[in-house]
Amino acid sequence: MISPETKKIKNVLFKNQNLEYFLNTPLEIQRKDWEDSALDVMLPEGTKVKGERDKNIFVEWISNETSDKQNFILYFHGGGLTQGSCITHRKLASHIVRVVNLPVIIHDYPLAPENPYPAALTYSQQVYLWLLEKGYKAENIIFGGDSSGCGLALALMMQLKNKGYALPKAAFFLSPMLDFTLSGTTMKTSVKLDPVVFEEDLKMTVKYYCNNESPCNPYISPIFGEFGGLPPLLIQVGSGEVLLDDSKRLYDKAKAFGVNVQLDIWDEMWHVFQGWVGEVPEAELSLGKIKEWKESIS
Repeated sequence: MISPETKKIKNVLFKNQNLEYFLNTPLEIQRKDWEDSALDVMLPEGTKVKGERDKNIFVEWISNETSDKQNFILYFHGGGLTQGSCITHRKLASHIVRVVNLPVIIHDYPLAPENPYPAALTYSQQVYLWLLEKGYKAENIIFGGDSSGCGLALALMMQLKNKGYALPKAAFFLSPMLDFTLSGTTMKTSVKLDPVVFEEDLKMTVKYYCNNESPCNPYISPIFGEFGGLPPLLIQVGSGEVLLDDSKRLYDKAKAFGVNVQLDIWDEMWHVFQGWVGEVPEAELSLGKIKEWKESIS
Protein backbone atom coordinates (compact mmCIF):
# COMPACT_ATOMS: atom_id res chain seq x y z
CA MET A 1 0.00 0.00 0.00
CA ILE A 2 1.29 3.46 -0.88
CA SER A 3 2.02 6.05 1.79
CA PRO A 4 -0.67 8.57 2.80
CA GLU A 5 1.39 11.44 1.35
CA THR A 6 1.66 9.63 -1.95
CA LYS A 7 -2.02 8.79 -2.05
CA LYS A 8 -2.89 12.49 -1.68
CA ILE A 9 -0.56 13.49 -4.50
CA LYS A 10 -1.87 10.72 -6.74
CA ASN A 11 -5.45 11.89 -6.16
CA VAL A 12 -4.41 15.42 -7.13
CA LEU A 13 -2.76 14.11 -10.31
CA PHE A 14 -5.97 12.34 -11.31
CA LYS A 15 -8.03 15.44 -10.49
CA ASN A 16 -5.76 17.67 -12.57
CA GLN A 17 -5.52 15.42 -15.63
CA ASN A 18 -5.61 17.65 -18.70
CA LEU A 19 -5.19 15.79 -21.97
CA GLU A 20 -6.42 18.84 -23.89
CA TYR A 21 -3.33 20.78 -22.76
CA PHE A 22 -0.98 18.22 -24.29
CA LEU A 23 -2.97 17.84 -27.49
CA ASN A 24 -3.79 21.49 -28.18
CA THR A 25 -1.04 23.62 -26.61
CA PRO A 26 1.82 24.46 -29.01
CA LEU A 27 4.89 22.41 -28.24
CA GLU A 28 7.13 25.45 -27.71
CA ILE A 29 4.75 26.68 -24.99
CA GLN A 30 4.70 23.26 -23.31
CA ARG A 31 8.50 23.21 -23.31
CA LYS A 32 8.68 26.71 -21.80
CA ASP A 33 6.04 25.93 -19.16
CA TRP A 34 8.00 22.86 -18.04
CA GLU A 35 11.31 24.70 -17.85
CA ASP A 36 9.78 27.70 -16.09
CA SER A 37 8.30 25.46 -13.39
CA ALA A 38 11.59 23.57 -13.05
CA LEU A 39 13.54 26.78 -12.49
CA ASP A 40 11.53 27.43 -9.31
CA VAL A 41 12.53 24.10 -7.72
CA MET A 42 15.06 24.11 -4.89
CA LEU A 43 17.95 21.68 -5.35
CA PRO A 44 19.51 19.77 -2.43
CA GLU A 45 21.97 21.75 -0.35
CA GLY A 46 25.49 21.53 -1.72
CA THR A 47 24.44 20.75 -5.29
CA LYS A 48 26.83 22.04 -7.94
CA VAL A 49 25.66 22.67 -11.52
CA LYS A 50 28.31 23.26 -14.17
CA GLY A 51 27.78 23.48 -17.91
CA GLU A 52 30.44 22.34 -20.36
CA ARG A 53 30.46 23.20 -24.06
CA ASP A 54 32.78 21.79 -26.71
CA LYS A 55 31.92 22.71 -30.31
CA ASN A 56 28.41 21.33 -30.90
CA ILE A 57 28.26 19.40 -27.60
CA PHE A 58 26.72 20.78 -24.43
CA VAL A 59 26.38 18.87 -21.18
CA GLU A 60 25.55 19.82 -17.63
CA TRP A 61 27.44 18.26 -14.73
CA ILE A 62 25.48 17.81 -11.49
CA SER A 63 27.56 16.95 -8.44
CA ASN A 64 28.23 17.70 -4.78
CA GLU A 65 31.23 17.68 -2.47
CA THR A 66 30.91 14.02 -1.51
CA SER A 67 30.03 12.43 -4.87
CA ASP A 68 32.40 9.93 -6.46
CA LYS A 69 35.04 11.63 -8.60
CA GLN A 70 35.92 8.62 -10.79
CA ASN A 71 32.54 7.21 -11.81
CA PHE A 72 29.47 9.02 -13.10
CA ILE A 73 26.03 8.66 -14.68
CA LEU A 74 25.29 9.78 -18.24
CA TYR A 75 21.61 10.65 -18.01
CA PHE A 76 19.06 10.58 -20.86
CA HIS A 77 16.12 12.79 -19.92
CA GLY A 78 12.53 11.96 -20.76
CA GLY A 79 9.88 14.08 -22.41
CA GLY A 80 8.85 12.01 -25.40
CA LEU A 81 12.02 13.07 -27.28
CA THR A 82 10.06 16.27 -28.00
CA GLN A 83 10.46 18.04 -24.65
CA GLY A 84 12.78 18.11 -21.66
CA SER A 85 16.26 19.48 -21.06
CA CYS A 86 19.04 19.84 -18.55
CA ILE A 87 16.82 22.37 -16.77
CA THR A 88 13.73 20.15 -16.46
CA HIS A 89 15.77 17.27 -15.02
CA ARG A 90 18.12 19.09 -12.65
CA LYS A 91 15.98 18.26 -9.63
CA LEU A 92 15.83 14.52 -10.28
CA ALA A 93 19.50 14.44 -11.26
CA SER A 94 20.57 16.32 -8.14
CA HIS A 95 18.68 13.91 -5.88
CA ILE A 96 20.25 10.95 -7.71
CA VAL A 97 23.62 12.54 -6.96
CA ARG A 98 22.66 12.98 -3.31
CA VAL A 99 21.43 9.41 -2.80
CA VAL A 100 23.45 7.33 -5.26
CA ASN A 101 26.61 9.39 -4.64
CA LEU A 102 27.61 9.62 -8.30
CA PRO A 103 27.85 12.79 -10.41
CA VAL A 104 25.27 13.02 -13.20
CA ILE A 105 25.82 14.39 -16.70
CA ILE A 106 22.67 15.49 -18.53
CA HIS A 107 22.92 16.20 -22.25
CA ASP A 108 20.55 18.33 -24.31
CA TYR A 109 19.98 16.10 -27.32
CA PRO A 110 18.07 17.67 -30.27
CA LEU A 111 14.30 17.39 -29.97
CA ALA A 112 11.64 16.32 -32.45
CA PRO A 113 9.73 17.28 -34.54
CA GLU A 114 12.36 19.83 -35.57
CA ASN A 115 14.97 17.06 -35.28
CA PRO A 116 13.32 13.66 -35.83
CA TYR A 117 15.03 10.27 -35.71
CA PRO A 118 17.99 9.71 -35.83
CA ALA A 119 19.11 13.15 -34.56
CA ALA A 120 18.84 12.42 -30.83
CA LEU A 121 20.55 9.03 -31.20
CA THR A 122 23.35 10.46 -33.34
CA TYR A 123 23.99 13.29 -30.89
CA SER A 124 23.90 10.97 -27.87
CA GLN A 125 26.54 8.76 -29.48
CA GLN A 126 28.67 11.85 -30.12
CA VAL A 127 28.42 12.80 -26.44
CA TYR A 128 29.39 9.31 -25.26
CA LEU A 129 32.36 9.04 -27.64
CA TRP A 130 33.41 12.59 -26.70
CA LEU A 131 33.56 11.51 -23.06
CA LEU A 132 35.72 8.53 -23.99
CA GLU A 133 37.99 10.78 -26.04
CA LYS A 134 38.39 13.03 -23.00
CA GLY A 135 39.85 10.06 -21.15
CA TYR A 136 36.87 8.77 -19.22
CA LYS A 137 36.62 4.99 -19.21
CA ALA A 138 33.49 3.12 -20.32
CA GLU A 139 33.66 0.93 -17.20
CA ASN A 140 33.29 4.08 -15.08
CA ILE A 141 30.10 5.24 -16.83
CA ILE A 142 26.55 4.17 -15.97
CA PHE A 143 23.68 5.12 -18.24
CA GLY A 144 20.51 6.37 -16.57
CA GLY A 145 17.25 7.63 -17.97
CA ASP A 146 13.53 8.08 -17.62
CA SER A 147 10.63 7.44 -19.99
CA SER A 148 11.59 7.97 -23.66
CA GLY A 149 15.14 8.74 -22.55
CA CYS A 150 15.44 5.08 -21.56
CA GLY A 151 14.60 4.01 -25.09
CA LEU A 152 17.25 6.37 -26.40
CA ALA A 153 19.83 4.99 -23.96
CA LEU A 154 18.99 1.37 -24.79
CA ALA A 155 19.10 2.09 -28.53
CA LEU A 156 22.49 3.73 -28.08
CA MET A 157 23.86 0.72 -26.23
CA MET A 158 22.74 -1.57 -29.04
CA GLN A 159 24.26 0.77 -31.61
CA LEU A 160 27.55 0.99 -29.72
CA LYS A 161 27.66 -2.80 -29.44
CA ASN A 162 26.98 -3.26 -33.14
CA LYS A 163 29.73 -0.78 -34.03
CA GLY A 164 32.25 -2.41 -31.70
CA TYR A 165 32.55 0.41 -29.16
CA ALA A 166 33.04 -0.18 -25.44
CA LEU A 167 29.73 -0.30 -23.56
CA PRO A 168 28.98 1.50 -20.30
CA LYS A 169 29.27 -0.44 -17.07
CA ALA A 170 25.50 -0.67 -16.52
CA ALA A 171 22.22 1.18 -17.03
CA PHE A 172 19.14 1.98 -14.97
CA PHE A 173 15.77 2.87 -16.45
CA LEU A 174 12.88 4.70 -14.75
CA SER A 175 9.49 3.97 -16.34
CA PRO A 176 10.98 3.22 -19.76
CA MET A 177 9.19 3.91 -23.04
CA LEU A 178 10.68 1.34 -25.41
CA ASP A 179 7.97 0.59 -27.98
CA PHE A 180 6.92 3.30 -30.42
CA THR A 181 4.37 0.94 -31.94
CA LEU A 182 2.49 1.30 -28.62
CA SER A 183 1.65 -2.41 -28.72
CA GLY A 184 2.08 -3.19 -25.03
CA THR A 185 -0.97 -4.79 -23.42
CA THR A 186 -1.06 -2.29 -20.55
CA MET A 187 -1.62 0.53 -23.04
CA LYS A 188 -5.24 -0.60 -22.87
CA THR A 189 -5.58 -2.38 -19.53
CA SER A 190 -4.06 0.38 -17.37
CA VAL A 191 -5.75 3.43 -18.87
CA LYS A 192 -7.80 4.13 -15.75
CA LEU A 193 -4.86 3.43 -13.43
CA ASP A 194 -2.37 5.91 -14.96
CA PRO A 195 -2.78 9.56 -13.85
CA VAL A 196 0.08 10.92 -15.97
CA VAL A 197 0.42 9.29 -19.41
CA PHE A 198 -2.19 9.22 -22.19
CA GLU A 199 -2.18 7.06 -25.31
CA GLU A 200 -3.31 10.01 -27.43
CA ASP A 201 -0.28 12.03 -26.31
CA LEU A 202 2.05 9.11 -26.96
CA LYS A 203 0.70 8.84 -30.51
CA MET A 204 1.74 12.45 -31.11
CA THR A 205 5.18 11.64 -29.72
CA VAL A 206 5.49 8.74 -32.17
CA LYS A 207 4.43 10.94 -35.08
CA TYR A 208 6.89 13.70 -34.18
CA TYR A 209 9.88 11.44 -33.60
CA CYS A 210 9.48 8.79 -36.27
CA ASN A 211 8.71 11.15 -39.14
CA ASN A 212 8.87 8.75 -42.13
CA GLU A 213 10.72 5.97 -40.31
CA SER A 214 9.01 2.77 -39.20
CA PRO A 215 8.36 2.62 -35.44
CA CYS A 216 9.42 -1.03 -35.66
CA ASN A 217 13.01 0.08 -36.24
CA PRO A 218 14.89 -1.30 -33.18
CA TYR A 219 16.83 1.97 -32.90
CA ILE A 220 13.47 3.71 -32.44
CA SER A 221 11.71 0.92 -30.52
CA PRO A 222 14.61 -0.92 -28.87
CA ILE A 223 12.27 -3.52 -27.39
CA PHE A 224 12.57 -5.17 -30.83
CA GLY A 225 16.36 -5.24 -30.72
CA GLU A 226 19.00 -7.82 -29.79
CA PHE A 227 20.14 -7.60 -26.16
CA GLY A 228 22.96 -10.13 -26.11
CA GLY A 229 26.13 -8.73 -24.52
CA LEU A 230 24.46 -5.78 -22.81
CA PRO A 231 25.67 -4.73 -19.34
CA PRO A 232 23.60 -5.11 -16.14
CA LEU A 233 20.21 -3.37 -16.20
CA LEU A 234 17.90 -2.08 -13.47
CA ILE A 235 14.29 -1.27 -14.35
CA GLN A 236 11.92 0.62 -12.05
CA VAL A 237 8.28 1.09 -13.01
CA GLY A 238 4.90 1.73 -11.40
CA SER A 239 2.27 -0.99 -11.35
CA GLY A 240 -0.40 1.33 -12.76
CA GLU A 241 1.47 2.64 -15.78
CA VAL A 242 0.18 2.26 -19.32
CA LEU A 243 3.85 1.65 -20.23
CA LEU A 244 4.30 -1.13 -17.65
CA ASP A 245 4.38 -3.79 -20.37
CA ASP A 246 7.45 -2.16 -21.92
CA SER A 247 9.36 -2.84 -18.69
CA LYS A 248 8.08 -6.39 -18.38
CA ARG A 249 9.02 -7.24 -21.95
CA LEU A 250 12.46 -5.70 -21.52
CA TYR A 251 13.03 -7.80 -18.41
CA ASP A 252 11.87 -11.03 -20.03
CA LYS A 253 13.81 -10.48 -23.23
CA ALA A 254 17.00 -9.30 -21.52
CA LYS A 255 16.90 -12.30 -19.19
CA ALA A 256 16.46 -14.62 -22.17
CA PHE A 257 19.60 -13.08 -23.71
CA GLY A 258 21.52 -13.76 -20.49
CA VAL A 259 21.69 -10.15 -19.33
CA ASN A 260 21.96 -9.43 -15.61
CA VAL A 261 18.64 -7.63 -15.25
CA GLN A 262 16.51 -6.57 -12.28
CA LEU A 263 12.87 -5.42 -12.46
CA ASP A 264 11.28 -3.51 -9.58
CA ILE A 265 7.54 -2.89 -9.93
CA TRP A 266 6.35 -0.28 -7.44
CA ASP A 267 2.81 -0.89 -6.24
CA GLU A 268 0.32 1.82 -7.30
CA MET A 269 3.04 4.23 -8.43
CA TRP A 270 2.87 6.29 -11.61
CA HIS A 271 5.15 7.26 -14.50
CA VAL A 272 8.58 8.47 -13.33
CA PHE A 273 7.33 8.92 -9.77
CA GLN A 274 10.97 9.49 -8.80
CA GLY A 275 10.50 13.03 -10.11
CA TRP A 276 8.40 13.72 -7.01
CA VAL A 277 11.34 13.02 -4.69
CA GLY A 278 11.04 15.19 -1.60
CA GLU A 279 7.25 14.88 -1.67
CA VAL A 280 6.72 11.15 -2.23
CA PRO A 281 8.43 8.77 0.24
CA GLU A 282 8.49 5.97 -2.34
CA ALA A 283 10.61 8.15 -4.62
CA GLU A 284 13.33 8.41 -1.96
CA LEU A 285 13.16 4.65 -1.41
CA SER A 286 13.47 3.96 -5.13
CA LEU A 287 16.61 6.11 -5.39
CA GLY A 288 18.00 4.12 -2.47
CA LYS A 289 17.35 0.96 -4.48
CA ILE A 290 19.42 2.40 -7.33
CA LYS A 291 22.26 2.92 -4.88
CA GLU A 292 21.97 -0.68 -3.62
CA TRP A 293 21.95 -1.97 -7.19
CA LYS A 294 24.96 0.17 -8.10
CA GLU A 295 26.90 -1.24 -5.16
CA SER A 296 25.87 -4.79 -6.02
CA ILE A 297 27.44 -4.59 -9.50
CA SER A 298 30.63 -2.85 -8.37
